[in-house]
Amino acid sequence: MAKKKVDYDFSEETVRKRRKFPVGRAILLTVLILLQVLCVVAIVNYEPSPQDVIDKYEIYVTPKSDGTLDIEYKFKWTPLDIDEPLTFVYVGIANPDYSLLNYSTNIVSAERYDDYEGECHIDLYLDRDYYRGDTLEFSFSINQQSMLCERDGEYFYEFVPCWFNATPITSYAFYWKELPNEVSNNSTETLDGWHIWRGSMEAGEYRTLTVSYDSFDAPTVEYKPFYDGSVYNDLESDRAAFIAIFIIIIIVLFVFEIFCFDTVVSYHRGRGFIYGYGHPMYIYGRPNRHYRDAQEKHMASSGGHSGSGYRGAHGGGCACACACACACAGGGRAGCSQKDTYNPRKENFTEEK
Repeated sequence: MAKKKVDYDFSEETVRKRRKFPVGRAILLTVLILLQVLCVVAIVNYEPSPQDVIDKYEIYVTPKSDGTLDIEYKFKWTPLDIDEPLTFVYVGIANPDYSLLNYSTNIVSAERYDDYEGECHIDLYLDRDYYRGDTLEFSFSINQQSMLCERDGEYFYEFVPCWFNATPITSYAFYWKELPNEVSNNSTETLDGWHIWRGSMEAGEYRTLTVSYDSFDAPTVEYKPFYDGSVYNDLESDRAAFIAIFIIIIIVLFVFEIFCFDTVVSYHRGRGFIYGYGHPMYIYGRPNRHYRDAQEKHMASSGGHSGSGYRGAHGGGCACACACACACAGGGRAGCSQKDTYNPRKENFTEEK
Protein backbone atom coordinates (compact mmCIF):
# COMPACT_ATOMS: atom_id res chain seq x y z
CA MET A 1 0.00 0.00 0.00
CA ALA A 2 1.43 3.33 -1.06
CA LYS A 3 2.14 6.07 1.49
CA LYS A 4 -0.22 8.95 1.88
CA LYS A 5 0.86 12.13 0.21
CA VAL A 6 -0.26 15.35 1.80
CA ASP A 7 -0.71 18.31 -0.47
CA TYR A 8 -0.72 21.56 1.49
CA ASP A 9 -2.14 24.52 -0.31
CA PHE A 10 -1.03 27.66 1.50
CA SER A 11 -1.79 30.16 -1.16
CA GLU A 12 -3.17 33.44 0.11
CA GLU A 13 -6.52 32.85 -1.55
CA THR A 14 -6.87 29.39 0.04
CA VAL A 15 -5.86 30.70 3.43
CA ARG A 16 -8.42 33.45 3.20
CA LYS A 17 -11.15 30.94 2.42
CA ARG A 18 -10.18 28.76 5.36
CA ARG A 19 -10.11 31.57 7.88
CA LYS A 20 -12.50 31.44 10.76
CA PHE A 21 -13.71 34.54 12.55
CA PRO A 22 -11.97 34.81 15.98
CA VAL A 23 -15.16 34.67 18.04
CA GLY A 24 -13.37 34.41 21.38
CA ARG A 25 -11.31 37.54 20.80
CA ALA A 26 -14.35 39.43 19.54
CA ILE A 27 -16.30 38.51 22.66
CA LEU A 28 -13.37 39.51 24.86
CA LEU A 29 -13.10 42.82 23.00
CA THR A 30 -16.81 43.49 23.61
CA VAL A 31 -16.46 42.69 27.31
CA LEU A 32 -13.44 44.98 27.65
CA ILE A 33 -15.28 47.84 25.96
CA LEU A 34 -18.28 47.36 28.26
CA LEU A 35 -15.97 47.43 31.28
CA GLN A 36 -14.46 50.67 30.02
CA VAL A 37 -17.91 52.19 29.63
CA LEU A 38 -18.78 51.15 33.18
CA CYS A 39 -15.56 52.76 34.42
CA VAL A 40 -16.42 56.02 32.67
CA VAL A 41 -19.95 55.95 34.12
CA ALA A 42 -18.48 55.34 37.58
CA ILE A 43 -16.11 58.30 37.20
CA VAL A 44 -18.90 60.62 36.05
CA ASN A 45 -21.34 59.60 38.78
CA TYR A 46 -19.04 59.08 41.77
CA GLU A 47 -19.53 61.64 44.48
CA PRO A 48 -17.90 60.87 47.85
CA SER A 49 -20.36 61.19 50.72
CA PRO A 50 -19.37 63.02 53.91
CA GLN A 51 -19.85 61.29 57.25
CA ASP A 52 -21.66 64.35 58.61
CA VAL A 53 -23.16 67.65 57.61
CA ILE A 54 -23.22 70.83 59.69
CA ASP A 55 -26.66 72.32 59.23
CA LYS A 56 -25.90 75.48 61.20
CA TYR A 57 -22.60 76.92 62.42
CA GLU A 58 -22.68 80.11 64.52
CA ILE A 59 -19.96 81.99 66.35
CA TYR A 60 -20.47 85.05 68.61
CA VAL A 61 -17.29 87.07 69.30
CA THR A 62 -17.19 89.79 71.94
CA PRO A 63 -13.92 91.78 72.27
CA LYS A 64 -12.92 92.60 75.86
CA SER A 65 -11.11 95.66 77.15
CA ASP A 66 -8.04 93.56 77.98
CA GLY A 67 -7.73 92.51 74.30
CA THR A 68 -9.08 89.00 74.78
CA LEU A 69 -12.12 87.60 73.00
CA ASP A 70 -15.12 85.85 74.50
CA ILE A 71 -16.21 83.38 71.81
CA GLU A 72 -19.34 81.25 71.86
CA TYR A 73 -19.62 78.36 69.37
CA LYS A 74 -22.99 76.87 68.39
CA PHE A 75 -23.54 73.88 66.10
CA LYS A 76 -26.40 71.97 64.61
CA TRP A 77 -24.82 68.72 63.44
CA THR A 78 -26.34 65.76 61.54
CA PRO A 79 -24.55 62.39 61.16
CA LEU A 80 -24.86 60.74 57.74
CA ASP A 81 -22.73 57.62 58.11
CA ILE A 82 -24.98 54.56 58.34
CA ASP A 83 -22.26 52.41 59.91
CA GLU A 84 -20.37 54.67 62.31
CA PRO A 85 -22.25 56.76 64.91
CA LEU A 86 -21.11 60.19 66.05
CA THR A 87 -19.60 59.97 69.55
CA PHE A 88 -17.40 63.06 69.76
CA VAL A 89 -16.35 66.08 67.71
CA TYR A 90 -13.30 68.29 67.82
CA VAL A 91 -13.23 72.00 67.11
CA GLY A 92 -10.09 73.89 66.19
CA ILE A 93 -9.00 76.81 68.34
CA ALA A 94 -6.94 79.81 67.16
CA ASN A 95 -4.08 79.24 69.63
CA PRO A 96 -3.42 77.43 72.93
CA ASP A 97 -3.87 80.61 75.03
CA TYR A 98 -7.50 80.13 75.96
CA SER A 99 -9.69 78.99 78.81
CA LEU A 100 -12.88 76.95 78.52
CA LEU A 101 -15.82 78.77 80.09
CA ASN A 102 -18.75 76.37 79.69
CA TYR A 103 -20.46 73.86 77.39
CA SER A 104 -23.95 72.49 76.78
CA THR A 105 -25.45 69.64 78.81
CA ASN A 106 -25.21 67.09 75.96
CA ILE A 107 -21.40 67.33 76.20
CA VAL A 108 -20.18 65.09 79.04
CA SER A 109 -16.54 66.19 78.91
CA ALA A 110 -14.18 68.49 76.99
CA GLU A 111 -10.47 67.85 76.62
CA ARG A 112 -7.94 70.22 75.12
CA TYR A 113 -5.33 69.13 72.64
CA ASP A 114 -2.18 71.13 71.94
CA ASP A 115 0.89 69.84 70.09
CA TYR A 116 4.40 71.17 69.55
CA GLU A 117 3.57 72.22 65.97
CA GLY A 118 0.90 74.61 67.16
CA GLU A 119 -2.18 72.52 66.37
CA CYS A 120 -4.83 73.22 68.93
CA HIS A 121 -8.38 71.93 69.32
CA ILE A 122 -10.99 70.89 71.88
CA ASP A 123 -12.31 67.32 71.91
CA LEU A 124 -15.97 67.30 72.89
CA TYR A 125 -17.36 63.93 74.07
CA LEU A 126 -21.11 63.57 73.63
CA ASP A 127 -23.67 62.16 76.05
CA ARG A 128 -24.59 59.25 73.72
CA ASP A 129 -24.07 57.80 70.28
CA TYR A 130 -25.78 59.79 67.54
CA TYR A 131 -26.77 57.78 64.46
CA ARG A 132 -27.79 58.64 60.94
CA GLY A 133 -31.02 60.60 61.07
CA ASP A 134 -30.29 62.11 64.49
CA THR A 135 -29.64 65.82 64.83
CA LEU A 136 -27.34 67.17 67.51
CA GLU A 137 -27.27 70.75 68.77
CA PHE A 138 -24.44 71.69 71.12
CA SER A 139 -22.46 74.74 72.17
CA PHE A 140 -19.46 75.82 74.23
CA SER A 141 -17.69 79.07 75.14
CA ILE A 142 -14.06 80.06 75.58
CA ASN A 143 -12.03 83.14 76.41
CA GLN A 144 -9.41 83.48 73.66
CA GLN A 145 -6.18 85.32 74.37
CA SER A 146 -3.16 86.43 72.28
CA MET A 147 -5.26 87.67 69.38
CA LEU A 148 -4.90 91.48 69.31
CA CYS A 149 -2.22 92.68 66.85
CA GLU A 150 -0.73 96.11 66.11
CA ARG A 151 0.77 97.35 62.84
CA ASP A 152 1.65 100.94 61.90
CA GLY A 153 -0.40 102.32 64.78
CA GLU A 154 -3.50 100.30 63.82
CA TYR A 155 -4.90 97.62 66.12
CA PHE A 156 -6.69 94.68 64.56
CA TYR A 157 -7.94 91.14 64.93
CA GLU A 158 -7.62 88.58 62.16
CA PHE A 159 -9.62 85.52 63.13
CA VAL A 160 -10.17 82.34 61.10
CA PRO A 161 -12.96 80.26 62.67
CA CYS A 162 -12.55 76.50 62.75
CA TRP A 163 -12.96 74.90 59.30
CA PHE A 164 -13.87 71.29 58.45
CA ASN A 165 -11.95 69.46 55.75
CA ALA A 166 -14.43 66.59 55.38
CA THR A 167 -17.73 68.19 56.44
CA PRO A 168 -19.79 70.66 54.38
CA ILE A 169 -21.57 73.52 56.16
CA THR A 170 -25.08 74.26 54.99
CA SER A 171 -25.34 77.62 56.74
CA TYR A 172 -22.93 79.67 58.82
CA ALA A 173 -23.22 83.03 60.57
CA PHE A 174 -20.29 84.62 62.38
CA TYR A 175 -21.15 87.57 64.68
CA TRP A 176 -18.67 90.15 65.95
CA LYS A 177 -19.71 92.68 68.60
CA GLU A 178 -19.40 96.25 67.34
CA LEU A 179 -17.21 98.73 69.28
CA PRO A 180 -17.18 102.56 68.99
CA ASN A 181 -13.48 102.86 68.08
CA GLU A 182 -13.62 100.61 65.00
CA VAL A 183 -12.00 101.69 61.75
CA SER A 184 -12.96 98.93 59.33
CA ASN A 185 -14.09 95.33 58.99
CA ASN A 186 -14.74 92.85 56.18
CA SER A 187 -18.19 91.69 57.29
CA THR A 188 -21.07 91.32 54.86
CA GLU A 189 -23.59 93.19 57.04
CA THR A 190 -24.12 94.92 60.36
CA LEU A 191 -27.29 94.35 62.37
CA ASP A 192 -28.29 95.29 65.92
CA GLY A 193 -24.71 96.07 66.97
CA TRP A 194 -23.19 92.94 65.39
CA HIS A 195 -21.02 92.61 62.31
CA ILE A 196 -22.13 89.47 60.48
CA TRP A 197 -20.55 87.09 57.97
CA ARG A 198 -23.07 84.70 56.39
CA GLY A 199 -23.03 81.96 53.79
CA SER A 200 -22.34 78.28 53.26
CA MET A 201 -19.09 76.36 52.83
CA GLU A 202 -17.98 73.22 51.10
CA ALA A 203 -15.64 70.87 52.90
CA GLY A 204 -12.24 72.53 53.24
CA GLU A 205 -13.46 76.12 52.88
CA TYR A 206 -12.83 78.81 55.50
CA ARG A 207 -13.51 82.49 56.17
CA THR A 208 -11.20 85.18 57.52
CA LEU A 209 -12.74 87.75 59.89
CA THR A 210 -10.84 91.05 60.08
CA VAL A 211 -11.76 93.98 62.34
CA SER A 212 -9.54 97.07 62.88
CA TYR A 213 -9.50 99.77 65.58
CA ASP A 214 -7.80 103.17 65.81
CA SER A 215 -6.74 102.56 69.42
CA PHE A 216 -6.79 99.79 72.00
CA ASP A 217 -5.44 99.96 75.54
CA ALA A 218 -4.35 96.32 75.77
CA PRO A 219 -1.22 94.23 75.15
CA THR A 220 -0.66 93.04 71.58
CA VAL A 221 1.09 90.07 70.00
CA GLU A 222 3.24 89.73 66.90
CA TYR A 223 1.17 89.36 63.75
CA LYS A 224 1.60 86.06 61.90
CA PRO A 225 -0.38 85.63 58.67
CA PHE A 226 -2.66 82.63 58.51
CA TYR A 227 -1.10 79.66 56.73
CA ASP A 228 -3.67 77.49 54.99
CA GLY A 229 -1.40 74.49 54.39
CA SER A 230 -3.65 72.28 56.49
CA VAL A 231 -6.82 73.36 54.67
CA TYR A 232 -7.94 70.91 52.01
CA ASN A 233 -11.10 69.21 50.80
CA ASP A 234 -11.01 65.56 51.86
CA LEU A 235 -13.99 64.75 49.66
CA GLU A 236 -12.33 66.16 46.54
CA SER A 237 -9.13 64.29 47.41
CA ASP A 238 -11.12 61.05 47.66
CA ARG A 239 -12.74 61.75 44.30
CA ALA A 240 -9.38 62.51 42.67
CA ALA A 241 -7.93 59.23 43.98
CA PHE A 242 -10.99 57.32 42.75
CA ILE A 243 -10.70 58.88 39.27
CA ALA A 244 -6.96 58.15 39.09
CA ILE A 245 -7.51 54.46 39.89
CA PHE A 246 -10.24 54.07 37.29
CA ILE A 247 -8.22 55.89 34.63
CA ILE A 248 -5.41 53.38 35.18
CA ILE A 249 -7.93 50.55 34.81
CA ILE A 250 -9.25 52.10 31.57
CA ILE A 251 -5.71 52.35 30.17
CA VAL A 252 -4.96 48.71 31.03
CA LEU A 253 -8.20 47.61 29.39
CA PHE A 254 -7.35 49.67 26.32
CA VAL A 255 -4.01 47.88 25.93
CA PHE A 256 -5.79 44.50 25.87
CA GLU A 257 -8.39 45.92 23.49
CA ILE A 258 -5.69 46.87 20.98
CA PHE A 259 -4.53 43.28 20.66
CA CYS A 260 -8.07 41.93 20.46
CA PHE A 261 -8.98 44.50 17.84
CA ASP A 262 -5.83 43.66 15.90
CA THR A 263 -7.00 40.05 15.75
CA VAL A 264 -10.38 41.06 14.32
CA VAL A 265 -8.74 43.39 11.80
CA SER A 266 -6.38 40.64 10.68
CA TYR A 267 -9.35 38.41 9.91
CA HIS A 268 -10.79 40.96 7.51
CA ARG A 269 -7.61 42.44 6.02
CA GLY A 270 -5.22 39.50 6.16
CA ARG A 271 -2.94 41.36 8.53
CA GLY A 272 -3.17 43.44 11.66
CA PHE A 273 -1.64 46.81 12.42
CA ILE A 274 0.58 45.66 15.30
CA TYR A 275 2.50 42.78 13.76
CA GLY A 276 3.77 42.14 10.23
CA TYR A 277 1.89 40.48 7.43
CA GLY A 278 0.68 36.98 8.24
CA HIS A 279 1.52 37.06 11.93
CA PRO A 280 -2.00 37.57 13.23
CA MET A 281 -3.58 35.88 10.19
CA TYR A 282 -6.18 33.47 11.55
CA ILE A 283 -7.19 30.06 10.18
CA TYR A 284 -9.98 28.24 12.01
CA GLY A 285 -9.67 30.91 14.71
CA ARG A 286 -6.00 30.12 15.44
CA PRO A 287 -2.72 31.87 14.55
CA ASN A 288 -1.41 30.85 11.14
CA ARG A 289 2.11 29.65 11.92
CA HIS A 290 2.64 28.63 8.30
CA TYR A 291 2.58 32.25 7.20
CA ARG A 292 5.23 32.97 9.81
CA ASP A 293 7.31 30.03 8.58
CA ALA A 294 7.10 31.45 5.06
CA GLN A 295 8.26 34.83 6.31
CA GLU A 296 11.20 33.33 8.17
CA LYS A 297 12.35 31.53 5.03
CA HIS A 298 12.02 34.76 3.10
CA MET A 299 14.01 36.63 5.74
CA ALA A 300 16.74 34.00 5.66
CA SER A 301 16.96 34.03 1.88
CA SER A 302 17.24 37.82 1.82
CA GLY A 303 20.11 37.90 4.30
CA GLY A 304 18.07 38.87 7.35
CA HIS A 305 16.63 42.09 5.94
CA SER A 306 12.99 42.83 5.52
CA GLY A 307 11.85 42.82 1.91
CA SER A 308 8.89 43.98 -0.05
CA GLY A 309 5.73 42.28 1.16
CA TYR A 310 7.34 40.85 4.31
CA ARG A 311 7.94 43.31 7.08
CA GLY A 312 8.16 42.29 10.72
CA ALA A 313 6.86 44.27 13.67
CA HIS A 314 10.29 45.75 14.27
CA GLY A 315 11.08 46.27 10.57
CA GLY A 316 14.00 43.80 10.58
CA GLY A 317 15.04 40.14 10.59
CA CYS A 318 14.92 37.68 13.46
CA ALA A 319 16.99 34.65 14.35
CA CYS A 320 15.06 31.88 16.04
CA ALA A 321 16.50 29.53 18.66
CA CYS A 322 13.18 27.95 19.58
CA ALA A 323 13.01 24.25 18.77
CA CYS A 324 9.53 24.45 17.33
CA ALA A 325 10.39 27.56 15.26
CA CYS A 326 7.25 29.42 16.13
CA ALA A 327 8.27 32.22 18.48
CA CYS A 328 10.25 34.52 16.25
CA ALA A 329 9.26 37.23 13.81
CA GLY A 330 6.80 39.85 14.95
CA GLY A 331 7.75 39.92 18.61
CA GLY A 332 6.81 36.38 19.52
CA ARG A 333 3.11 36.80 19.87
CA ALA A 334 2.62 33.05 19.51
CA GLY A 335 4.88 31.10 21.84
CA CYS A 336 6.38 27.65 21.55
CA SER A 337 3.39 26.11 23.29
CA GLN A 338 1.33 26.85 20.18
CA LYS A 339 3.23 24.44 17.93
CA ASP A 340 1.19 22.60 15.31
CA THR A 341 -2.01 24.53 15.94
CA TYR A 342 -3.05 24.26 12.29
CA ASN A 343 -4.73 21.12 11.06
CA PRO A 344 -5.70 21.12 7.37
CA ARG A 345 -9.17 20.01 6.41
CA LYS A 346 -9.74 16.51 5.16
CA GLU A 347 -10.30 17.65 1.59
CA ASN A 348 -6.77 19.05 1.44
CA PHE A 349 -5.25 15.54 1.62
CA THR A 350 -4.69 13.50 -1.54
CA GLU A 351 -3.92 9.84 -1.37
CA GLU A 352 -1.84 7.88 -3.89
CA LYS A 353 -1.88 4.12 -4.01
